[in-house]
Amino acid sequence: MAQQYAGSDAAQKGAFEGHLVAAGEHLRRDEVEEACEALRAALALRAGEPRALALLGLAYFRRADFESALPIYGELVTSAPDNASYRLNLGLVHLKLGNAEGAIEELSRSRELDPSQPRTVSYLGLAYARRGRYDRAYQAFLQAGEDALAEEMADYLPTELRDAIREAVENKLPGAFVDDEDDDDAEPEAPAASAADAASASRAGHAKDAKSLAGTPPPLPSARGHGPNGSSPNSASAVAASPRAAAAEEEEDEEESDDDASDALEAAAALFAPADDDGGDAEQADLGGPSVLRAVDEAVPSAAASAAATRAAVGHRPPQPVSELATDKLIRPEDGHHAFEIGAGGVLIIRVEDRLLSRTEGVIVSGGDLAYEPATRHARGSSTGEVFGGDDRPMFIISGRGQLVATPLGERFAAVTLDDDIFYLREDLVYAFEPRLQWENGYVPGSDSAIPVVQFRGQGDVAIRSRRPLLSLKLMAERVLYVDAEVLGGWIGRVIPRVVAPAAGGEGSTAFVECTGEGVVLIDDPDSSGSDGP
Repeated sequence: MAQQYAGSDAAQKGAFEGHLVAAGEHLRRDEVEEACEALRAALALRAGEPRALALLGLAYFRRADFESALPIYGELVTSAPDNASYRLNLGLVHLKLGNAEGAIEELSRSRELDPSQPRTVSYLGLAYARRGRYDRAYQAFLQAGEDALAEEMADYLPTELRDAIREAVENKLPGAFVDDEDDDDAEPEAPAASAADAASASRAGHAKDAKSLAGTPPPLPSARGHGPNGSSPNSASAVAASPRAAAAEEEEDEEESDDDASDALEAAAALFAPADDDGGDAEQADLGGPSVLRAVDEAVPSAAASAAATRAAVGHRPPQPVSELATDKLIRPEDGHHAFEIGAGGVLIIRVEDRLLSRTEGVIVSGGDLAYEPATRHARGSSTGEVFGGDDRPMFIISGRGQLVATPLGERFAAVTLDDDIFYLREDLVYAFEPRLQWENGYVPGSDSAIPVVQFRGQGDVAIRSRRPLLSLKLMAERVLYVDAEVLGGWIGRVIPRVVAPAAGGEGSTAFVECTGEGVVLIDDPDSSGSDGP
């Protein structure tokens, strides 16, 4: 979807993506409120953007704010009516809110759009069970491979109907799944049907509900007031009046009308509704019936952006939703104005607008129209003819327009900007820099050309790659610092370094760099293991 930005397009686009990435990070850490805040900020920049809406719906779902999640998923379904995942999410929200009919409608449509997802059929079974349509719930659980839940439903179905549904599912007969038609008021097509009749009806695609295949279902206790025996639905006698127990009453009252049967189905559904007739809250009645009806809230997922029901063991992580993967470690080389940026995973993003100097080891992605030529060392404003960086790690002059993405290869990238500063850096730590900086190659005095350094002056950016973040030591005027020559990373300001003779330990002793003047001395970690210690 094309979006129009006010003001700086790139800046707003970058800010939007930043909010999205931050929200994904908050959700991974289960910081739901912070994720909601980041997503609302993102939507303030790009109203109605589907990725942000989907994550906001997930965040609301995570904090059990289903009333707020409902319009979010409703908007997504309206904007993309053929998106099976959006409809699955909306169906689950309806299920959480106790709207079984709404859940059935959305989950059925999701199944039609993407028949490959068995979890959708599982949720549809939960919705049918909550609605009191045990035959449909039984069939859905069989098709989804949820045998344990199917067996719970089977206990509340006539044998003929149960066998007919299982035969249809196992043989994948045409019309094996009951279409979700508004058939509660339909005329019974085969009262008291035999197993053969029921199987035939299933093959013909007419496997409706219990009353159309196996006769009129028994009356169930009403949600409020009294059941057939005058008992309260929460009483022990009401518990006994489950679908199975009520079957005995059918023998005593074979003249129960179809209208009464329809009323009974509605009453069964009302038993699992979350609210009173007047809209007030009421506790769910415990009928002693299928445990799945009392476990719907536990079965519905609360932590998956795609609303997939995945439950992982403690310390384990379920499969990552695609929407999270897309924003988890998002790198956008083309979005930004800086020559260097540190992206997700610690990668270095290099943007070439005209020309700059950079090494190329670790570069994994390049784009645009770029040309490369070896860079040479500079001394006193002129080229020395020597390869900058040596033959092993040469520096290149990269010209054109494009982008590079480099991995740190077990080390760390950092990017710094100079504003008329004086900055010296050990040559092997320099990964890239802008040519608008004034730069010279040289050596630490007294090192016999063993410690090459680069001097930068002026305004511009420098990218550094080091084993660990550089440490900085303040050098006060009229003081002296002695730094191990192996760990000297560079210095900032008017520092005067000089390699001094080894200590009295002999020729094998480590040389030191004597630092005088005033500024900051930079220390690099000599450990070549690339450890991520403090």
